[in-house]
Amino acid sequence: MKTENLKNWGAFIAFLVLAAISCWATEHSFHLLIKWMPEPFVWGLTIAFFIVASYGTKMIVDALNKDLWMDHRRRTFWIGIILVLIFWLLMSMPTNTHTFFYNHNIGNKVQEDLTTTKTYLEQIKSRQNVDSAYFSIHDEVYNKFKLVQAEFNATGGTGNRGNGKYVRDLLGDINPILEKEIPGSAIKFNDEKWAWNNTDQSILTGYVNQMNKSLKAIKDQNYTVSRTAATEASEDIRKIDLMTDTIKTMVETGSIHEDVITQAEGVILSGYTCIKNNQKFVKFKNSKDKELYTAENLETNTKRMLSVIDVWMDFFRGKYPISFLFYVLLSVLVDVAAFIFFDFAFKKREN
Repeated sequence: MKTENLKNWGAFIAFLVLAAISCWATEHSFHLLIKWMPEPFVWGLTIAFFIVASYGTKMIVDALNKDLWMDHRRRTFWIGIILVLIFWLLMSMPTNTHTFFYNHNIGNKVQEDLTTTKTYLEQIKSRQNVDSAYFSIHDEVYNKFKLVQAEFNATGGTGNRGNGKYVRDLLGDINPILEKEIPGSAIKFNDEKWAWNNTDQSILTGYVNQMNKSLKAIKDQNYTVSRTAATEASEDIRKIDLMTDTIKTMVETGSIHEDVITQAEGVILSGYTCIKNNQKFVKFKNSKDKELYTAENLETNTKRMLSVIDVWMDFFRGKYPISFLFYVLLSVLVDVAAFIFFDFAFKKREN
């Protein structure tokens, strides 16, 4: 009898140890998902769920034990199945898997998010990209100006050559395009007497210089990211660099600090917002990144890692490698072992 009691107590202690691990993992995942709920309440919810799931497994085991007399054996069995499905398969197992996966990968995910975001912010900071709409204006002006060059070189359709009425009319077609973008950017026709019908290439060079100056001003003012946005991107990069060092230290020490992760997510989201607001001036590596950084409701890759629902959805969409199943297996083994010890400790025996 004493031996039987020792076995029961041993099984109960083993259950408590494994249950503590499982409840910790579940509570951590729930707390990341529902931060508005006070942590003691989350713990209470977690423990209650696990006890109900454990009792569900006991109901199944008892219902399958033909050595026990039981009323409503079939009903007991199916109630046990329902409890296990709801409180373990839909609650405990997914959240435990999320916690194990999160703790092992969040550091690298944050670093990756910081690095990618910084890369796109660098484009904005350096003002290196031009809105593609500019090139249609550039091409339209240049195509019309080719006729001016042809007139000076006597290769045009008029049969004339030099700075004359036809050139003035051509500039009259070009100038509204320039003036529409920046008032006062028109090319001034050289109407001095010495220049009239003159084939001097310096006159043409003067037109070319005016045109290029106007186009450059249009590109810089209207079709390149504003200096204010560039300054904003520069400030975001400064914050990202500081956060990158902090996260690197966290990863190297192997400790996860949720306040640091939350702070990093805020810094990353600020970068996402800057990129979205200036997306016309960013060249994305692929359509996946473009969709991520220009979404109507921005959600960083780091934030998605905080949600058990998003992590599982991303796994089913193929965003995580097959190694994710290791964390599923680990979660299942911990819980199943706890259920086995629970069933043994509270096994119903005939008197």
